[in-house]
Amino acid sequence: MLWSLLCLAAVTALLGFSYRRLLELRRCQRWAAPHLQRARGAATAAEPDSAHGARATPEDLSELTTELRWQLKQPGLVPRSCAKAAFWLGAAMALMQAARQLGASDARDWLSPIVSLASGCLGALGCSLIGRRAEAEAERLRDAWNTLIRRSTRDVAT
Repeated sequence: MLWSLLCLAAVTALLGFSYRRLLELRRCQRWAAPHLQRARGAATAAEPDSAHGARATPEDLSELTTELRWQLKQPGLVPRSCAKAAFWLGAAMALMQAARQLGASDARDWLSPIVSLASGCLGALGCSLIGRRAEAEAERLRDAWNTLIRRSTRDVAT
């Protein structure tokens, strides 16, 4: 049962690591929110000259875009990797425990491998759901930011 608890602790750590990546993405969303709000306000303003003072310059947007692009490159990569690690960790622990209990006739002895495998599967499911959520949030932020860039390049006086 000790190995099952260690497996459960490791899978929980992998879930936490995946969730931390999602929190970093949300921090990035909070960082970009003021720029996106200004762009929405400028787009709904009746007079473009009055909103021009609140608008960021294309140079500023280029620098901000570089920083944001790095954060949004592959938001689901870490959670997907953690999902694979959680599954394989649970499966390996279950196989190791099952191999130690091959000669046992008591059905209660088989509870540990089942717990290890189940914790690995649930951890993989949780990490993959976190990864999908991160991908969806990154896609929304990427679309909003691309809209901001298109508007800013369209509104530049030539």
